Amino acid sequence: MDHRPCGLTRRGLIATGVVAALVGTAAAASAAPEDTPTVPENVIVFIGDGMGYNHVASTNLYETGQARYQVLSGPDGKIRTLPGEAVQVYEDWALTNMATFQHGNSYDAGKAWTDFQYINGPATDSAAAGTAMATGVKTTNGATGLDHEGNRVENLTERAIATGRAAGVVSSVPFSHATPASYVAHNADRNDYQGIATEMIGSDVDVILGAGHPEFTDSGERRAEASYGYISESDLARVQDGQAGFDYIEEKADFEALAAGEDVPERVFGLAQVASTLQQGRAADGEETAPYDTPLNDNVPSLETMTAGALNVLEQDEDGLFLMVEGGAIDWTGHANDTARNIEETQDFNASVEAAVEWVESEDTDASWDNTLIIVTADHETGYLAGAGSDPGWTPMEGTAGELPDVDWYSGSHTNQLVPVFAKGVGLETLFARATGTDPVRGGYLDNTDLANFLLDDLWATQPSEGGIEVEAVIPKIGDGEGPGLPGTLVLSVADGKVELGDLRHAGDRLRLDGALPTVSVTDSRAEAAGWSVSGQASALVSDGERTIRAGHLGWTPGLVERQAGVTAGERVRTVMSGGTGLAAAQTLASADAEGRIGTAVLDADLELEVPVDTRDGAYAGSLTVTLFPVD
Repeated sequence: MDHRPCGLTRRGLIATGVVAALVGTAAAASAAPEDTPTVPENVIVFIGDGMGYNHVASTNLYETGQARYQVLSGPDGKIRTLPGEAVQVYEDWALTNMATFQHGNSYDAGKAWTDFQYINGPATDSAAAGTAMATGVKTTNGATGLDHEGNRVENLTERAIATGRAAGVVSSVPFSHATPASYVAHNADRNDYQGIATEMIGSDVDVILGAGHPEFTDSGERRAEASYGYISESDLARVQDGQAGFDYIEEKADFEALAAGEDVPERVFGLAQVASTLQQGRAADGEETAPYDTPLNDNVPSLETMTAGALNVLEQDEDGLFLMVEGGAIDWTGHANDTARNIEETQDFNASVEAAVEWVESEDTDASWDNTLIIVTADHETGYLAGAGSDPGWTPMEGTAGELPDVDWYSGSHTNQLVPVFAKGVGLETLFARATGTDPVRGGYLDNTDLANFLLDDLWATQPSEGGIEVEAVIPKIGDGEGPGLPGTLVLSVADGKVELGDLRHAGDRLRLDGALPTVSVTDSRAEAAGWSVSGQASALVSDGERTIRAGHLGWTPGLVERQAGVTAGERVRTVMSGGTGLAAAQTLASADAEGRIGTAVLDADLELEVPVDTRDGAYAGSLTVTLFPVD
């Protein structure tokens, strides 16, 4: 992300004059030409988690010294909306508002502007808000992708895929956190991060990018011991090994290459090398009095880079795309009442919107404003950010370019404020027509369920075919070697021969293949010695598609071709799926004492490979190295 100099944004130098106040109503949407398509092929939804009007305004004050959306309570009790100029690219778009309450609550427009503390009442969390915005159904706090009775409901990534489009989610916080989870997963507990991650990885979405790496701290430093909070160890191994069907990336350079359009795969899972947030959680370098006083983590990509990379992947689907991009850490700075880092996070979010605009307007893509809709909004406001001296009335925030604005925070949690909805492109008239609520200060407003339902009910509605479609499926017998999609024979090469693992069998939650190690002979004719030991260690097995089965999935049961006094076979080594360690590290095949060592001993072993039932089919190959150690 670029650190923006005072008074300058990508839009150019911002003048300091004022214009008429912009009032958000449905009427802000202009009529489209008759020959313009009314159904968007591409829909991109940007969610600044916790980003209310004043979060945008605070950032604009820091960048330019002026901002829109400010309100002032007059001595007569009436509230005026103050004028200001656009700073961010989306501020020139059509504008309306959105109510954010969860199931069982409502927004009282009268109380919102007559009682300063009203909006500090019970508010939605990101799971309930995200679910409403992703599915068009209200739910209670804590649930993702379920209605208030616990029933699974369709989300926008699922509808996009059902209509032939590609779909993905991007976030500056853990990929399995509430907002991205609401667009992909269905879980009664938003804090079941590992369960949510498993569902997301097993879904049909094409792009998942975010934070939440177990092996790194919030400052982007490698941990001494991994902490699997947001993804399980087994799921991380699956995506890293290509077993989940994604190309896996984690280094900053790989994200940047994706954003540059280099070797773009069809599906990508990207886990930035940082724990909970890309930047917000990094350790402070002394007292912070301005944004970027503490250098940014230099090993992670920006949200802007992630957005550009995601679009490069999704645009390969000629039928269109759906992408949700979350500036999740705006919310985290609101909870912390941290003005400096709130500006940092909002700037990165704004830059990600600009990346999408550049994608739409690029001559190198098939996208245009005639087939694309971009929405910029929030799931709720966090921190009750307002001007210093507010309560019981409202005062505007003030600021000078390059300095922290004069603001105050009146909550450490979520609020029920209306949030802005900026939109440009095809279909916005259909969305804005749903803004039937009326607020005395902000104007017309949507319900947060409208953000999904205008697509689910209207623009992306699906209809069943007459009489239904006949579906036939043939499930071949496991292990007969016929039919598509079955795991193929696994071939393991070793120095003294070749092991073919076969006889595919189901074993509960896994597939098991068995084989036999070629016999290993040890001949000892030394005059004096204490004995010998033979160990074996396997490499990972790799397919032609570069998918990997780790060595820990291979185990063995050592044996002797003929019993021999003083020679002892090693103990059975179970695979990681059976609670063992497998042959990832050296394991004993056999050993001999001083008397038993003399002559020739012939060793063997039964090999077993255990893999998850969803392991990708194909021929995998690796090696098993057998090593003889003298014991003196």
